[in-house]
Amino acid sequence: MKSKKISYKTFRKDKKRYMLCRNSNPNNKYFNGNICENYELVSDTAVAVLCSCCTRKISAPPEVSKGYQSKGMIRGWQFMKEFVHEDGRVFHKGKEQVKLKGTLPPTPKLDNKNKLTKKEKQELKNKLAQQMIFVRGELSNAKFKKDQRKFRVQLNKIERKLKKMN
Repeated sequence: MKSKKISYKTFRKDKKRYMLCRNSNPNNKYFNGNICENYELVSDTAVAVLCSCCTRKISAPPEVSKGYQSKGMIRGWQFMKEFVHEDGRVFHKGKEQVKLKGTLPPTPKLDNKNKLTKKEKQELKNKLAQQMIFVRGELSNAKFKKDQRKFRVQLNKIERKLKKMN
């Protein structure tokens, strides 16, 4: 026995076709007890549509992961020639070597050097610029070559520090 074809109400607005949700018909397999009156934007060839509200009601909510979970390894351990975990497991280039378990001391964790914040960098640059101005003034006032050389050396050191900051 053939199933009865059901056509849903449609209308056009600004050359776009809108169709009534499937849950407007109580004999629909997705019907959940409430008649839906939502219209959804569809293509010209669409026969039926289930609106987003009804789809949300029949499907489970998405699973949201908590993000990256650390496994107790240091950063870049899989790229190291040899890495020994704290529990004694030994890895060569990211592959575990079962035979060597417990034979080597654990790889020490490296402390990251503290990076300067933008504000601290700006303050340091300003301080170096002030020193530069002071040394240039002293250089212009210096009469003897030995004094001029001393101030030029200081000026070069300050310029190197500034260049390193950028």
